[in-house]
Amino acid sequence: MTLKIKNTKLNGITTAIIVLGVIFAGVLFNNFFVNKTVPQQRVLADFQPISPHYFDYSEGTLTQAYGNGNTVLFFAATAWCNTCSALDKELREKSASLPENLTVLKIDYDHDSFNKKKYGIAQQHTMVYLDSQGNEIKRWIGGDFDTLVAQIN
Repeated sequence: MTLKIKNTKLNGITTAIIVLGVIFAGVLFNNFFVNKTVPQQRVLADFQPISPHYFDYSEGTLTQAYGNGNTVLFFAATAWCNTCSALDKELREKSASLPENLTVLKIDYDHDSFNKKKYGIAQQHTMVYLDSQGNEIKRWIGGDFDTLVAQIN
């Protein structure tokens, strides 16, 4: 078999080498750039915490919290809510004292309509406490850090 490219004759072996090179380059490109996989078990340390055990909500932090067997506490907060801001400040200062297996996820009440609907959150400063499988344990509205600790114990 002979392939003619721009007045240059290539024999069958050269053509086969070129075809295999193109296939190999495609496989390398696919493995390096297209099929990037994320390790299944990442620790929450891979996500930037607000403070220990306290994170801004993301699907990744939620998935990893459940993957680590943690319970999850959703905190639906707004910037304009005074009691939300007060609890946010306390969580920033005191979250290290929370149980190791608890992850607090701050939801943006004003902009996260998906989670508000999913968890039935109708007002700011709502707390939704879930077990490690995502089943609701309890919910409450309002309260400071001491209220939060009393509710999760």
